Amino acid sequence: MRTRCNEWLISISLGAIAVLFASPLMAQTNSWLAPFSDEWEAFPDWQFGLPSVTQSAVIISNATSKVVTIDKQTAHKFPGSVTISNLIVSAQNGVTNTLMLNKVDDMELHVLNGLTLGNSPPVGESELISSKSTLVVDGLLGGELLDDGVMLITGGSLIATNCSIQVGTDTAIGVLTISKAVVLARDLTITSGGLSSGSVVVAGGTMTLSSFLTVGNGFFNSPGSLLLANDTVLVVTNGETDIGGLSESSGSMTVSDATFFAADVFLGGVRSVGTLEIGKGSRVTVGGQLGIGFGVQGSGSVFLDGGELDVTNGPTHIGVGLPSSANNLAVSGGLFLARDVSVGATNSGGTLSINGGTSILSSNLQVGVPISSATVLITAGHLFVTNAPIVVDSIGASNAQCIVSGGHLASQSIQLGVSDEGALIVNAGSVSASVGITLGDCNGTGVGNATVDGGQLTVTNSAGTGFIDVRNGVLTLSSGVLRVDKLVMTNTCGSFVHTGGTLIVGTVVGP
Repeated sequence: MRTRCNEWLISISLGAIAVLFASPLMAQTNSWLAPFSDEWEAFPDWQFGLPSVTQSAVIISNATSKVVTIDKQTAHKFPGSVTISNLIVSAQNGVTNTLMLNKVDDMELHVLNGLTLGNSPPVGESELISSKSTLVVDGLLGGELLDDGVMLITGGSLIATNCSIQVGTDTAIGVLTISKAVVLARDLTITSGGLSSGSVVVAGGTMTLSSFLTVGNGFFNSPGSLLLANDTVLVVTNGETDIGGLSESSGSMTVSDATFFAADVFLGGVRSVGTLEIGKGSRVTVGGQLGIGFGVQGSGSVFLDGGELDVTNGPTHIGVGLPSSANNLAVSGGLFLARDVSVGATNSGGTLSINGGTSILSSNLQVGVPISSATVLITAGHLFVTNAPIVVDSIGASNAQCIVSGGHLASQSIQLGVSDEGALIVNAGSVSASVGITLGDCNGTGVGNATVDGGQLTVTNSAGTGFIDVRNGVLTLSSGVLRVDKLVMTNTCGSFVHTGGTLIVGTVVGP
């Protein structure tokens, strides 16, 4: 039910917006003139008295380093001065200009349109420090929050739910640090434009983006970085997350003792590099798909060194497509939960490295697709593919292989060389299949090769029906242990070479 109080509040808000759009004074900008630090409400320090919503912009940019402070007294005694249309804080060469919001905990600095911090290109230091305060940027006229300086939010909140936050634009350097605060925004872009760089650190608190997140979106080697730490929670569930977005940019995201909920995540755009690192005590949940290396000549890497990476509702692609350099998902600790994983794409290489921890796939593992180089390398830890086969198969001028040099690989079935070539190499560690392993296809072009040169390959089950079917290719045992319920050698296209190691076979089925 709409109350009279609600109607009064709505009329006040609409009145402020009407002033913003219609006031004849909107062409007037109000600049800070004093060459020294002072309180925001010191009206003689301003060109046209206290800031007002009727002014087109409020600017702090003059020479001599200074701090302009808004505190609780400012907000309560001069509330009309802390609702403004636009805010610009910049600095001349050798000068540091700072706007300080100091414990304005029950009111807010309200910018109805846009906020610009810094110069492009930067010549001085521009800072905005908000301590236990609330900063609101509405973007009513298409304005944005542009951070080409240093912004520090400690406690309190930053609200930009209808506009974009951009850190590092057009050859500038932008830094945003958030500590134990609440951030609500539409989207966040870290680095945009040429020769720019941007860095965002979120150490405690929460950040919620209603649209997208982009880390590294410039060109000409423009880097962008995002660090989540100290129990931070970041939520980006309505738009995609791009790490390393556009031409010749680089993006890196580190999640350390923090939580990240995302929709789709893509790393490595056009001629760009994207990296995601997940450390101990962290949880990253991808509700859609995880694409590593999705742009032309782009590359992406994901490093799981602890915590949990959950991609159970969509596919994981290591090498998404188009000409691309090497792409990698490396698990050295923690827990990786996935639905299905494909390694390599057309003209794109990919590697899945298991160096520790536990990885569990509820669906299939596809290693190799047309004209790609694809490798699964296991040196420690565990990889379980529970409900679907592992398919190792290259097509055309490509290479697909699974190498086990330690740790453990377990699956129901493994298919090597379905339509072209695929290889399984066991040097150490162990591989187990509860149903069977098929090598090649004598009636087609598929060639499969399995080599046991150490470690153990086991294909057994309680019914004694576990099999290795050498249809087209070579099964080689030179060291280690090969144990199988049924060894099927019914095709002349297949062969078994035994030069060493231990062979334990229940039944041999020959021609």
